[in-house]
Amino acid sequence: MVVPDEFDHVVECFYQGSSAEVSTMEEWVALALRCSNKQDQAVVKRFLQELLAQNPTDAELQRIWNDAEPGYCFDNIRGVLTLIRDAIE
Repeated sequence: MVVPDEFDHVVECFYQGSSAEVSTMEEWVALALRCSNKQDQAVVKRFLQELLAQNPTDAELQRIWNDAEPGYCFDNIRGVLTLIRDAIE
């Protein structure tokens, strides 16, 4: 599966220190999504819908996340990706 650049951009918005600006994971996701426009978010949502529908392993999800060079890693990457997908209108 080809990972779109739009996804990489959203992942990069989880930068060191950005969690200090929020009090919940949902707020952090919303903050990261503000780094992209609605068209890019639609690309990210489609990608995450297709990716999560394939039910990849947690290791595969972690690899995709890490390849995007995030500032943070998460123990429950499936949960984070699901939050991102669901937060996009």
